[in-house]
Amino acid sequence: MLFFAFLVCIIPISFAEEDSKKIQWEKATLDSKYFIHFQAQTRNANGSLVSVIETFHGEYLSDSRTDLAYSQLPSVDASTEILNKKYEMKQLVISMGSIPAPENIVSTFNIGYEIDGEYIAVFHAFPPFFLAEYSDIVTVQWTIFKKV
Repeated sequence: MLFFAFLVCIIPISFAEEDSKKIQWEKATLDSKYFIHFQAQTRNANGSLVSVIETFHGEYLSDSRTDLAYSQLPSVDASTEILNKKYEMKQLVISMGSIPAPENIVSTFNIGYEIDGEYIAVFHAFPPFFLAEYSDIVTVQWTIFKKV
């Protein structure tokens, strides 16, 4: 059974090997298999909007685990066309709640899954750094497009 986890941290990209092969990360661009849009909203304890950041700068693991993780994401019943290319679209919205210090400087986000006690990150997003106060609520939205 797959269990999705969401982590906020800086993760070295070349940290793992699979069967003596270095894991390959691909940039998520309009020319690649996957394209990522990431947005994070920060609200204070009163619910007032403090900041919104977003990025298209991301990458994905270029093996079958990415397809497995993508297939488990919540589906948006829509496809879209960008620059005459068709994409299937999935979205994941996560409310992170309060971020305790010293992790209140947020920089790199990833989506992955846990299987047999091992966390496998398959999508990374690299928005600008932002600071979240202890009582702030951060909600992130991933929109991941897969070329069809």
